[in-house]
Amino acid sequence: MYVSAEPCAMCAGAAYWTGLGRVVYGLSEAKLKEITGNHPESPTFDLPCRVVFGAGQRKVTVIGPCLEEEAAKLQEGAW
Repeated sequence: MYVSAEPCAMCAGAAYWTGLGRVVYGLSEAKLKEITGNHPESPTFDLPCRVVFGAGQRKVTVIGPCLEEEAAKLQEGAW
């Protein structure tokens, strides 16, 4: 799965249960939290997807962050 931002805990769990073997993301969850700040509609939960996948029994390869500055531009003006 290729995504612009690191999967949140819920999305990482869903990706795990679908059987995905690899996730490639641009913007890290930590950086997204910096961008969103204390936004009431998006209380970002800074839990790396590697931690979520690591709790499972199936290996999921995680590649990222990749091109984080470029991926961050997608968030401009959204928060």
